[in-house]
Amino acid sequence: MTHSSFASTESTFSRLFNGVAAVCAGLAVPFIAFGPGGMGVAMAMFILAMALSSDRSLFFSYTWHQAFTIVGMAVLFVFACWLVSALDSFETGRSLEKWGRTFFFVFLAVMLWRLLSESSRALELCLRAVIFGSLACGIFALLCQFFRPETPDFLKYSFIGNLFTIQKGYGSVAACLIPVTLVAGFVLGGRWRWLGVICAPVLFGVVHSIWQPPNVAVIQSRAGLLGLSGGVLILCFWGLIRALPHHLAWMVTIVITVLLSWAIISRLPVPPITDETGFKIPFSLIDQHRQIIWGFTLEKAKAAPWFGHGLDVVNRLPGADVWIPNFRQEYIPSHPHNWALEILAETGGIGFSALVAALFLFLRELVRATPNIVIAGILALNGVFWAAGLANVSFWSAWWQGTYLLLSALLMAAMEKEKT
Repeated sequence: MTHSSFASTESTFSRLFNGVAAVCAGLAVPFIAFGPGGMGVAMAMFILAMALSSDRSLFFSYTWHQAFTIVGMAVLFVFACWLVSALDSFETGRSLEKWGRTFFFVFLAVMLWRLLSESSRALELCLRAVIFGSLACGIFALLCQFFRPETPDFLKYSFIGNLFTIQKGYGSVAACLIPVTLVAGFVLGGRWRWLGVICAPVLFGVVHSIWQPPNVAVIQSRAGLLGLSGGVLILCFWGLIRALPHHLAWMVTIVITVLLSWAIISRLPVPPITDETGFKIPFSLIDQHRQIIWGFTLEKAKAAPWFGHGLDVVNRLPGADVWIPNFRQEYIPSHPHNWALEILAETGGIGFSALVAALFLFLRELVRATPNIVIAGILALNGVFWAAGLANVSFWSAWWQGTYLLLSALLMAAMEKEKT
């Protein structure tokens, strides 16, 4: 075989594996409808396809290059701070595992960004996959909820368990997918634009219909709706920044955020909870158990103010498994249900501040760019993700991190295409 024919064959296989990787990445987030294992299968195939691609060395070099951008260095500083927290953790092994996995996910997201940015074909395949997957999985999730509780077995169970339990978090995922599918349809054009538009009401139906136990406040059972509200608010902020001087707009936003945060934090109940404990926040806004969880987490954050107790350990700290009197619930049954308090308690003020600073630098780059539909989608995705995470889902959940990182990489690549 001549050198030219060998190179041609290698290029053909590279395009094939890149295409497979793009499709798998596009399907990974919608597949959470079948549980975290659905995303896991898609991501395993993505990693395998990337490993078989002859372009992998370029992906590594691109990732290295991105590490030395302003945002890249800010992200590395976040991981450096979190590593200190992990090494001094209440459970070092558990914290280091979460640190390493999160770092690996960021690395995979940058590789996906590079793949989709360099190949228009791969980007189109990924955009089509996310639209098709979101529509199909959204309809599937609606069927599961519509037929509840008399659901046929093939809709009730997947290979990993009861879908009603599995899909509890899918409402927040569906909310994240709404701006992404709209942008994907716009970028692709033609009939895909209409399919992207059709995805929106289907996914909104999923957000609204995902089952939760009765007598639970809106902030718990409708985290996806809270996320969508966050997406709308961040787009309003974008409009404010376009209308006002940047420094003034940022100052107004920061002041409002700090005041709202303080209004909630200062009114949280202080453990231990007794029959005489008073609750200052209406249960119609934040349910009673969440107020107790957040109050307990805040007290633990005060106990380790610099680097926290370690990644993903707050529910294992002394007192977390104590049952609340007359409530039949633990102080923290699984996680704090609020990413800000979770990061603050587990990585301390330094780790939390580093994450907020990195997020600020990332958003600042976006709002300074020439406005277009893709930037609007990235901003909306961030609004949805970070707002939904204030009421539900652990920040360290693999499927939740994967949702944000994969969809962000996809939209960032689409933004590169719009520039050219």
